[in-house]
Amino acid sequence: MPAVAGWRKVVLTCGDELMSYSTALIECMSEAGGRRARGELTAVLAALDAHLQRDWSEAAAEELHAELTALEQAQRRIRATQARVLAAARRSGAAREMGFVNDRQMLTGGLGLAPGDARGRLDDSGIADTPRMDATAQGKLSAGQLKIINTALAALPDNYDDEVRHRLETELIAAATELATTRQLQERAQRLLDELDPDRTERGADERARRRSVSCTGQGMDLMSRASMTMDPQLAALMREVHARWGQPGRLWPDPDTPDTRTDGQRMHDAMVHALGLALSGDANRTGAPAAIVIRMNLDQLVTLSGCGETDGGVRVPVPQALDMARENHWFLALCDQEMELRLFRSRRTASRYQRLALFAAYGGCTHPECDQDARHSQAHHAGRPWAAGGQTNIDELALASGDCHAMIHDKGWRTIPDRAAPQGVRWIPPAGSHRGAAPPPEPKPGPPPLAPLRAPILPFALLHDLDRAIAERCDRSNEAA
Repeated sequence: MPAVAGWRKVVLTCGDELMSYSTALIECMSEAGGRRARGELTAVLAALDAHLQRDWSEAAAEELHAELTALEQAQRRIRATQARVLAAARRSGAAREMGFVNDRQMLTGGLGLAPGDARGRLDDSGIADTPRMDATAQGKLSAGQLKIINTALAALPDNYDDEVRHRLETELIAAATELATTRQLQERAQRLLDELDPDRTERGADERARRRSVSCTGQGMDLMSRASMTMDPQLAALMREVHARWGQPGRLWPDPDTPDTRTDGQRMHDAMVHALGLALSGDANRTGAPAAIVIRMNLDQLVTLSGCGETDGGVRVPVPQALDMARENHWFLALCDQEMELRLFRSRRTASRYQRLALFAAYGGCTHPECDQDARHSQAHHAGRPWAAGGQTNIDELALASGDCHAMIHDKGWRTIPDRAAPQGVRWIPPAGSHRGAAPPPEPKPGPPPLAPLRAPILPFALLHDLDRAIAERCDRSNEAA
């Protein structure tokens, strides 16, 4: 560690006895003598500088544990004194005097802290003179324990007086010194809050409902997506149960003779895949859409096990992984070698399950040239004559349209015409006299043409255990024809 300009190296002693660096560090921060701050911090930095040079490879377990304990005590004291110094700097306007716009910029621009770290330091300075920060200065509270106490105090409504807040803070500080883990402290904090504010659970129901959220990004170039969740208590309990059932070491591990090398996060990922697969399998016939993950791929991809198929939800899945999904869960692939009747005429208005699957195989998603909705978020639409005008529910008269695009047909007067020459198989015609009539949609979006179910017989969807035979027979027929 390089020396700081203008500071001198010091040797720390206690009387005539040379002390270990960790102990010296704690003593220097604990003393309340009249030395200047610069001298105190010089001693601290000198001790750390020497401490960094020590070799711990031969140290005994007791010594390493003692050093870790001392360093944790040092970090707690540093946090407390840092909060007090920053609080004094904020009161005196030191940031503006030093040429910074505000306190936050002094920390981010002057000290190079990340914005989140700067917010944490400013929050600490706001509680610099509280009992919980005093306990931190004495080494009684860890960073995790301090966070729990801060959160518990913030959960009290504004109409609770300072006496109640002080009592809760005092009880939690005492509990932190008695309990072994932060989880135990959090459970104690929950019980104390329930006693002080018994109506808080009911009062916070609307807020929890408002904040609940699950979002997932689109796929990156590596085919991976990122998810973010703010879980209400019900989902949190379900996630814990999923982890307990299928996220433990060895669960869902394919080879029982080899050790499970997955991380906890990887095991939880696999457990969620398993749980969602079970949920989909048990929720059949609840909606008009097929209760399956449908993957669109061509025969070349299937035979060579290369490339990616596309689900009806717009997710690209490598072909080998798609086959694993189908094998384990009896999911379907858009390939078979038996013809199936997909002309329902006037027997029903809505598309059948296999018609929907065939439409996905043909179009992949909404057929409007300006819409990028996937098949899962699209509806089967009578692309020729509307049902009310005598249209028939036959595969060559159906197309996919998203909810918004479908509404344009019924509410705004748009029309669709099946057109085998169009890249999407359907032409969208705006109403005459409208702005879009003068400026019709652009040419269809680039991409491969549909798989042309409009002229060829439609192939229904076989389970994976039939695929090996189907692929072999097709290859044999191709060889014979050659």
